[in-house]
Amino acid sequence: MRWNTQELKAGEAVKKNKLYELTARQSTVTFVEKHEDSEPEIVDVEFQIPEKGRAIAANEYRNKDYTKSKASDILCILLDDSRKQLLTYLFDIKRTITGYDETKSVEELRKEVVRRIMDFIGQIQDGMIHKAGLTALYLHEGYTETVYPGIATREFDAEKIKRLSEKLESDLENPVAMHGAIGEKYYIATMAQRKEVDILKDFGNRKIKVLNEMYDLQVVLLKYSEEKKAYYNRIVIGG
Repeated sequence: MRWNTQELKAGEAVKKNKLYELTARQSTVTFVEKHEDSEPEIVDVEFQIPEKGRAIAANEYRNKDYTKSKASDILCILLDDSRKQLLTYLFDIKRTITGYDETKSVEELRKEVVRRIMDFIGQIQDGMIHKAGLTALYLHEGYTETVYPGIATREFDAEKIKRLSEKLESDLENPVAMHGAIGEKYYIATMAQRKEVDILKDFGNRKIKVLNEMYDLQVVLLKYSEEKKAYYNRIVIGG
């Protein structure tokens, strides 16, 4: 059993929801996120493929048997047969998540920023579910898999996220309603907000919880490239 892939030819654009197999030992796949009102974001993924190995890449890969699902912009899997190892990269390209106005009310920011982060985590989570069908056979045969979820973005300001999480946490500590039965009811009523604070804290520390497992969040900062007329960076897999 093998992956149902097609070869990515030199200069060919990556189409959405297609699996491409890379044949050259050093292969580069370009992912582009376009905007009508701004320069695009471009991420080059460079594969260092071992002699006894192969790799696949996909843009917004989805298992077609699922409906109403999200997908991550970048799915890359490097398979090393000699080591029986899989390296899986699931990245999403975002213009920014932390580019918000801190003068807004705490409630406005809670709705805006937490939604952005949870939407991003949802894309990574669905991406992991989709890719599970690609890696299941190899895991059954004794391969190990290391998953790297990440974000490629123009801005990642951990201090802004920290300040917001502290404001939200401060708002939750209501001294009038922290004791006895009233305190218990208050704690239960604010559990959703407390969960949001935890999500913010984790994200600011470059960690995300996906499918009940904590992962280190890979952050690739995109810088403006005059040559490419885009915000750009490169990811290297393998080697």
